[in-house]
Amino acid sequence: MTIRNYFLNDFVAISFDNPLQLQITNENNEIQTVSFDEKVVNQNDGSTRFFVYFIPRSNLTALVCKEMILNYKNSIERAEQIETIPGRQGDLNIGKHRSIYSKRIYFYTESDISSGDLLILEKIARENDLYLTFRNSKYLKTKMDIEKPQAFISHDSRDKEEIARKLAYGLSSRLCTVWYDEYSLKIGDSLRDSIEKGIKEAKKCILVLTPNFLNNLGWTKKEFDSIFTRELIYNQRIILPIWHNVSKEQIYEFSPALADTVALKWPNKEDFDEENYKKEVEILISKIHTAINN
Repeated sequence: MTIRNYFLNDFVAISFDNPLQLQITNENNEIQTVSFDEKVVNQNDGSTRFFVYFIPRSNLTALVCKEMILNYKNSIERAEQIETIPGRQGDLNIGKHRSIYSKRIYFYTESDISSGDLLILEKIARENDLYLTFRNSKYLKTKMDIEKPQAFISHDSRDKEEIARKLAYGLSSRLCTVWYDEYSLKIGDSLRDSIEKGIKEAKKCILVLTPNFLNNLGWTKKEFDSIFTRELIYNQRIILPIWHNVSKEQIYEFSPALADTVALKWPNKEDFDEENYKKEVEILISKIHTAINN
């Protein structure tokens, strides 16, 4: 999962999004353009609203937050252009409806804000009668520590760009928590301990079976042995194989039992134009997501 995934999915109420840009003067007196996202969340059947922002990695994150606090009235003016009428099917509504703004702002930031800048933002927020919540790397780590992975992705590092990263991102965007090295490993972590913990806790284990995987006698072989051992000990079907450029005979040579497991095939780029390749990848990820939840 990424901080952007949580920005997109933390609030299940009706919302609408606005892509925004700000021109900000940096410490070198240069003007920088910062692009970020605004989400207007409607609660209580649309009667109450608040604002949520996602700010990608930037050295100007604190200044963007400051601008949004100082220009809170402008945010309301933008939001007022879209009306949400409270009520349910069969209701008879009369009179004039007006949304109430709760004066709460959430900031999802890929860059952490210094304690000094947070003190400045707190002072400005109090002066403007606003309440701020920041969700950054600490929030991400806390959520990932609490949430057990639904899937463990075992792959050869040479297949990361073409397959594993797309798979991890696609599942994460569907709110499926995954153990994936780029998401799950932090500086100082024990590689073995983290991998073993991920394999033990994950509901399913995805094997990205490629020639690179089958010929890797290092970490991927150790991961496969641990995953296969878990299946045997607990008598659970947890393996979800994805084949790419491998034959049934090659899989059999690697593991006869694995050759008997129904697998999905990752599409070959050469067989599709770019748009249809992306569609095929999305279809496969959706099938994997369904299999994880079954």
